[in-house]
Amino acid sequence: MPCVTDIREVNAEQIELLIECSIQAYNAFSGNAPSHCHAKRVTPPEGYELVDDWSGVDAVFGRHKKVETYGLVFRSLAAPWRYIFAFRGTDSALDMLDDCGLEPQSFVPFDTTRELAADLRVESGFYDIYKCGDAATVPMQHQLFALIDKYQASTRPIAEILVTGHSLGAALSQIFTLDLALSRQPIPGININFASPRVGNSGFVTLFQQVVNQPTLRVENGYDAVPRLPPAELGFEHIPSVYRVAFYSNDMFGKIDLMACHSSINYRAVINCAGASQEGVCIAERLPVDGTASICSEQPHIEG
Repeated sequence: MPCVTDIREVNAEQIELLIECSIQAYNAFSGNAPSHCHAKRVTPPEGYELVDDWSGVDAVFGRHKKVETYGLVFRSLAAPWRYIFAFRGTDSALDMLDDCGLEPQSFVPFDTTRELAADLRVESGFYDIYKCGDAATVPMQHQLFALIDKYQASTRPIAEILVTGHSLGAALSQIFTLDLALSRQPIPGININFASPRVGNSGFVTLFQQVVNQPTLRVENGYDAVPRLPPAELGFEHIPSVYRVAFYSNDMFGKIDLMACHSSINYRAVINCAGASQEGVCIAERLPVDGTASICSEQPHIEG
């Protein structure tokens, strides 16, 4: 399934659930207190509760390190215990710079005994957030696996993990999904992410497809610029399976309104519209978004 445009051909229920979780990860963050998880602003999806959060350290060009809340864990209210790891996306100028990074870097899984191909590379901006800490903050990678091991040792062990994120969060979610498959093999991890930039090179994509034995799906807007970064000409590639939508702003900027084409709120509106459509595609000249604005959604193109 390299590319589909009909939501009936994919798991619409999971897509709708996970875009909501991705948005809630944004809600937990505030620029006024970036390292604090603002749990009161988070609304867990129906049937789930918020159980944990984690942080990461931004570092642009190795300077201006800043600890920020980067994700949430939701757990189902009843067994079998399903856990959702939702990574926050681009919500600060520092994150945007990291989103647009270009440098490839070697990947080291949490289980350092795993031997990987020497040519495997990931984008350094994403990987630095995942891998690096500071004097007072444990690296995100270590926080995530501490949570995994805590849940496995609890009375509510993991039956299934769903991993998601939007934008930068989508990139981080794919790095974690690969790491999870390498470092905790028995745990099934399903990844559905939104508006993802390219994460790694062909070595990354090849290994991902070899070891991640659960479905992975990218959801992208054909007019969104972020999935075209970092450039393919520099050797970066996408995980191939994609569900494509097509929407843009109704204002004078239209298809060149980069923020509207990338907005997680707009992604949610189009996904929910497609799920409610008998055709499985959202076609709307003026699709309401949160009652304050509207966007145009059209038939997506498979090519491109």
